[in-house]
Amino acid sequence: MAVRKSKEESFSVSGSSDQWFAKAENALTKGGFTNIKANKLLNQITGDYKKVTVWGEISVTLFPKNEQIEINVKSTANTDNIFAMFSSPTQKILAQFKNNI
Repeated sequence: MAVRKSKEESFSVSGSSDQWFAKAENALTKGGFTNIKANKLLNQITGDYKKVTVWGEISVTLFPKNEQIEINVKSTANTDNIFAMFSSPTQKILAQFKNNI
């Protein structure tokens, strides 16, 4: 069984929930995520990230708050490989999403 760790980040943005939902889904597609599942009812998008050195997944949840949208991003990845000793796989997954949003 693989050893897995998670990392979570939240940030607030201006705009509508529908607009940021579409942007988040597009960011996962452009970031190389697979098996992307969008649940509009829960305002949540999930996807898998499986590359040679990083195996994990991401969950993006949008929370409307007043005139802002809070975006909560949680990445979970396997950390029991030699590549995880040099850089955090959970951070790589988060960066892949944030660089494409």
